Amino acid sequence: IICGGGRRNAVIMHDLADIASQQGTKVVAAEACGFNGGSMEAEAWAYLAVRALRGLPLSYPGTTGVPQPTAGGVIAEPRIFQSK
Repeated sequence: IICGGGRRNAVIMHDLADIASQQGTKVVAAEACGFNGGSMEAEAWAYLAVRALRGLPLSYPGTTGVPQPTAGGVIAEPRIFQSK
């Protein structure tokens, strides 16, 4: 299930479908499964941002191969400028 802007790129979708078919599976845009492909990606990033703010792991050995659950991200605080 492909979400984000890439799902609207015919070349990307075609290439992914070719690779998937070699593995005996298929590729579909999120909308074909009843999801909102535009907001789905944003929701995932928001979920990861909240986990980063709380110091919780973002990656796990079974998912990404990291040796142990790993937190990540850098919290960048905005600068507050005062007008003169």
